[in-house]
Amino acid sequence: MKIYLIRHGETDWNLQGRFQGREDIALNEKGLMQAEACGNAMKGETFKAIITSPLIRARRTAEIIAACIAIDRVIIDENITERDFSKVSGMTPKEREAFYASGEVDDKEPFEDLCKRMLTCIRKYAEQYYEDNIIMVSHGASINSVLATLSEGKTGTGKIILKNTCINIINYENGQISLGEYNLTAEEYLEIKKHWKKFSIS
Repeated sequence: MKIYLIRHGETDWNLQGRFQGREDIALNEKGLMQAEACGNAMKGETFKAIITSPLIRARRTAEIIAACIAIDRVIIDENITERDFSKVSGMTPKEREAFYASGEVDDKEPFEDLCKRMLTCIRKYAEQYYEDNIIMVSHGASINSVLATLSEGKTGTGKIILKNTCINIINYENGQISLGEYNLTAEEYLEIKKHWKKFSIS
C-alpha cells in the first residue's frame, strides 16, 4: 500500500515566513486553489480514507481533496498535528534571529518526540488499511521529520523546505515503511502518474 502524506495549502503566515506551530491559521486564497489542484491531480485513484491534523489549514485541505476524489471518510487525528514550536511559534525570520541571539532557551517539541508520534500514527493507519491506499494531511515540520527518519537524514528536516500541498509517498509492505517520491507539486505528481501508466501498459 501507499500512504500519501500531504502538506496543507498556503497560509498568510507561510508568506510571511513565520513559524506556524499549533496556531490555527486558515488557508489563504492561493492555499485553497493549491488544495483543489492537489485533489484534482489524485482523481482516478482509489483511497480508503483521509486522515488529517485537527488544525484548520490541514482540515480544510483534506476536505477539499476529499471533495475532489469523492471520498467521505475524513478522520481527524491530533497525532499528525504540527510540531509545537512554543516560544518561537509565530515569529518572523528576523524575530527568530533576535530570539536565538539573545541566548534564550528554545523549548519546542523535541525532534525525537515529533518523529515518534508521526511514525507511530502512520504505522497505525498503514496496518488498519493495509490493503488500500490512504491520504494523510499534515504540516511542514512534521512531514519533514518523517522524511528525515526514513531517508536516514539524506532529506527532510534541515535539508529541504516542503512546498504547500506537496505530495510525499510512503510505501508500506510486509510491515516495513519506506520513502518513495517526495515534495511533489500537483503538476509533478501528474507527470509521475503518466510514467506509471506507461510503465504498467508496457
